[in-house]
Amino acid sequence: MKFSDFKNNSEMLAYFGLKVEKQEFLDFQAIPEITIPTHLKEDLLFVLNNRGDTDMEAYACEFLISPLLKEAWKRNPRAKLYSHPQIKYEDLILVPDYVVAPKNKTGEDVFGKPLLITVEAKHDDYDLGWSDAYKQLVVARFLNQNNEIPIYAIVSIGKGWEFGKLDGKIIYKHPLAVGLDNANKLLGILDFIFADCVKTAEKFDMF
Repeated sequence: MKFSDFKNNSEMLAYFGLKVEKQEFLDFQAIPEITIPTHLKEDLLFVLNNRGDTDMEAYACEFLISPLLKEAWKRNPRAKLYSHPQIKYEDLILVPDYVVAPKNKTGEDVFGKPLLITVEAKHDDYDLGWSDAYKQLVVARFLNQNNEIPIYAIVSIGKGWEFGKLDGKIIYKHPLAVGLDNANKLLGILDFIFADCVKTAEKFDMF
């Protein structure tokens, strides 16, 4: 069955034997906060204070989401952050906003197995963002060619971030969002996820 044949995400998830569960799979309280560097805090405040009514998705993607992901990447350089790569399966071509994958064993900059996909939610609509994320998680699993490899998902509107994880036959969605008003906690969570991606890459001999 081709992806274009699915009428909706529920049909797609059922076909692949997956289901969505809300669960606090990340213990926000146990994850240490990381103090946002002064320069990054100033940049984020500048961007927020100067965002206009016509500045939409690309603005959040480039000026709010990317800088925080890059900061977590700097702390975990064995994980490579890719911007807007194409992921393909059969008749479906998707372009996640950001993907984390392990650095290639050869040292060449070749896109590897996705361990984290990040989606900027269009029109500040988390539901639309997760609709995209579900498709991207399924395709990422096909690229990994191993159903045991967990894949994180982040859906962000810039100011707020939601977290998920495809593990086995379940897509876990954390019921709580974390916002820029709690930036130190947000950076701590991102650092934890990037570090866990590195651990997964080590476990499955991806480096």
